[in-house]
Amino acid sequence: MTSSLRNSLHRRNHKERSQLANRAKYGILEKHKDYVLRARDYHSKQDRLNRLRQKAADRNKDEFYFAMNKERTAEGVHAKDRGNVAIPMDMVKLLKTQDEGYIRTMRAVGLKKIDRIKRQLTDLANLMSSADADEALEDGEEPLVDTELEILRVAGVIAPQTQRKQKRSRPTPRHILFAEDDADGSKELGTVGPAELQGDVNLGWKPTETAKSRRRRKTKSTTEDMDNTLDEERKLASIQNRRRLLKELAARLTRDTQLSYTLRELEMQRLLVGKGGRKKVQGAEEVHAEGGDSDEGEEKRSSNPMTYKPRVYKWRVERKR
Repeated sequence: MTSSLRNSLHRRNHKERSQLANRAKYGILEKHKDYVLRARDYHSKQDRLNRLRQKAADRNKDEFYFAMNKERTAEGVHAKDRGNVAIPMDMVKLLKTQDEGYIRTMRAVGLKKIDRIKRQLTDLANLMSSADADEALEDGEEPLVDTELEILRVAGVIAPQTQRKQKRSRPTPRHILFAEDDADGSKELGTVGPAELQGDVNLGWKPTETAKSRRRRKTKSTTEDMDNTLDEERKLASIQNRRRLLKELAARLTRDTQLSYTLRELEMQRLLVGKGGRKKVQGAEEVHAEGGDSDEGEEKRSSNPMTYKPRVYKWRVERKR
């Protein structure tokens, strides 16, 4: 056996030391090659900072170049031009027009969906106001809350609260009948007098019930219970469907209002980039829901109709050629 083969057989396999178990939270153990890379990076940064400090110390305050005339600083920081070229105004107008057309198309799609939801809500039989809450409870239906009523009023499904007619409680009709004795009065009213009860007197005996009548009674009660359960399930499904439609309607009304504001702002921007001198008369102003004046009633489709008034500009009158 040669000496080289003997050395390769008895050569020890050296393994790198791993991280200790109690220091596992610090990650893998750094090797020498990792330390070399980290040290080189650190020293390169320090050398760069030292060169910058030396340049700042050796700078001539009276040094001037003509390129300095075009340079500028923003809050003490040198801002360099990136060479971006401004888009021509005709292209800007075209882009504004395309954006405006896209938003108008999306708003038309949203209005169709709002009309579809309004038709579904109109077809529901359990749409009622707070004034009809007693009737709803008698029928086993859940009345609408104030928030849902406000959404329906804004959407135009029900009339506004100020225009709705209050229900007047009609008195129960009363008919007074004058009779000479009790027998005549009972016959006129369609009731049974004392003389007619002589043939059928209840003596307190328990009525006899056959097996056939008992089975019929049990079948009838079971059928009534099943019908009541189905009615309750239908009412519950109807209430859930109504809540879902009202929630979707409120979200779509809010989106429609935002699109109308965006459309109005794009129209204003397109007019501002056009020709002609103008003067700003009034800026954007926030308006509460109680405000009376707004844009042609566009905002009536939202639960918060008026958010702000648009800017007002006055253009100079110019003679057209």
